[in-house]
Amino acid sequence: MGYAYAYRCQKCGYEEHFNQGYGYLVHPQSVSEYLRLKKKLFHYRTHNKIVALSKQSTGLQIKAAFQVYMCHKCKILYDKAEIKVFDDEGKTYHKSQFRCTSCKTSRLKLTNIHRLNKATCPICKKNTFKRDHAYHDLFH
Repeated sequence: MGYAYAYRCQKCGYEEHFNQGYGYLVHPQSVSEYLRLKKKLFHYRTHNKIVALSKQSTGLQIKAAFQVYMCHKCKILYDKAEIKVFDDEGKTYHKSQFRCTSCKTSRLKLTNIHRLNKATCPICKKNTFKRDHAYHDLFH
């Protein structure tokens, strides 16, 4: 289960929804369960990495959830599926890392969407992208 948040630009009216938490298909599971789906749920590079890791090691687990990230240079929000592949002993084999598509230089950082009230609008680039507190939804 997860949460959905709405942000709306006070200047240009652009609206976007951000998800945080687990979804129907994006949730913790074993690598073997994921590969049995016969579907690419994640970015093709992440999917290919999971396939390659499954051939090298057995018993790997995937921790997957929707997370909201922010570029600390541009202050633009991104909704991403964070993926971590690890073994029973806690050794990490892969962890998602994202870059800002606007400035292309900054690595995105996980943000606390529950406390964030405004950010930069990805369309007009003004600091008027505010959370719509009237919209707060649960998804599963």
